[in-house]
Amino acid sequence: MVDSQTLSTQDRVPVLISDLIRAVESTESIDYLSEYPENELASLIESVNINYRKKIIDVIPPVKYWSIINLLQYETAKHVHKTLTGSQREERLECITEPDVIMFAEFLPDGFVDDYLLRISTDDAVFIQQALSYDENLVGRYAEPSFLIASTNNSVGGIRKEIAKRKEETIKVVIIRDNSEIMGIVNIESILKFESIVKLKDIVISSSVIDANEDIYEVGNQIPHDGSTNYFPVVAGKKIVGVLPISVVLMHLKEVGLKAVVAENVKSEEDLFTPLLLATRLRALWLFINLFTAFAASAIIGLFDNVVEQVVALAVLMPVVASMGGIAGSQTLAVSIRGIALNHLHQSNIKLLVNKELKIAAINGFVMGALISSIVYFIFDSMGLALIIFCAILVNNLAAAVSGTLIPFKLKQKNIDPAVAGSVILTTVTDVIGFFVFLGLGAIFLI
Repeated sequence: MVDSQTLSTQDRVPVLISDLIRAVESTESIDYLSEYPENELASLIESVNINYRKKIIDVIPPVKYWSIINLLQYETAKHVHKTLTGSQREERLECITEPDVIMFAEFLPDGFVDDYLLRISTDDAVFIQQALSYDENLVGRYAEPSFLIASTNNSVGGIRKEIAKRKEETIKVVIIRDNSEIMGIVNIESILKFESIVKLKDIVISSSVIDANEDIYEVGNQIPHDGSTNYFPVVAGKKIVGVLPISVVLMHLKEVGLKAVVAENVKSEEDLFTPLLLATRLRALWLFINLFTAFAASAIIGLFDNVVEQVVALAVLMPVVASMGGIAGSQTLAVSIRGIALNHLHQSNIKLLVNKELKIAAINGFVMGALISSIVYFIFDSMGLALIIFCAILVNNLAAAVSGTLIPFKLKQKNIDPAVAGSVILTTVTDVIGFFVFLGLGAIFLI
């Protein structure tokens, strides 16, 4: 096993993946994973298939579970939680916190939230019910009650005494208010650092005040660049109802941003406002490359020109074969680029992804091939033609799965932006293979 402790966090993940796969295949213990940080375990879970995920969950202590779940993409968290056995679910639900109940209420067991509300204090139960009354995209859903309201003239020493009185409460931030106006906040670290005689007005940090009904995705541009605080005060009307952790905002922004992002360590050739001439040159390069690849697909058709002349139905159906392969490949390409953006796709787990995509392609290729071949048989009354297009679509789907996975990965290794170049190469592969199989089988069985 590689000593991953000496590597950076980004470099540790592929090593962890490699070690995990090797250990599982050799039936070695993976209990060592329980000692790793939550962020690395979350990345590891995102980077392997369901079988490996189950094994990781088996060795993660229940007290770490919800911290890791919070770091996963929401849909991944949902899928992971569904794989738990009954006993595992019970153990982990014993460690759940109020923010976790609010965040993951959608996939918690039926009746759990109601039972949980009966076990906690009335104030906490009211707060959770208030949070769940907001839609999932609104700030009020994620505001936490871990705050204390103070005046600008209060001293640090006085706040310390007040916090000490509330031993059962978790106070993460102090909201400073002057009359009815919120002046800002003071982090608990500052309360502990400054002398008792210091007034809060001297250490207050200006902060945006967020309305509980504001869309959480719109809050991102208000995050302070200097990292001065980790929370926003949240108000409903004129009443302070909680504090919003910036980490929650970032998590939601990450979910949205991943739909279009490419990996930071892959050169992005063009942004929204790249200078006109430079953008034109960059795009022209790939248009010229696409021109040559298009001629490659045309050359395959040219090899079977006599077949196409004799069986006109082949010419009619060629776009169907190309289109199905292109769409299937584009879907796989999007998954791979997403994995690259998240730093989840590496040499150590590329085979896992290829195997998964091949299984998906086999199932979809069989179903869609059967459907299309049935339609072809109905229209052209030719069992041979129907079987040929079935085979072509199935094979092209499999080719699209492999190429859609490997192409962006190889482009990344060459420091070429897969979002720009991937579709060009992928289209060529699916067109060439699709036409070759379709027309080749046509030449063998229809002429």
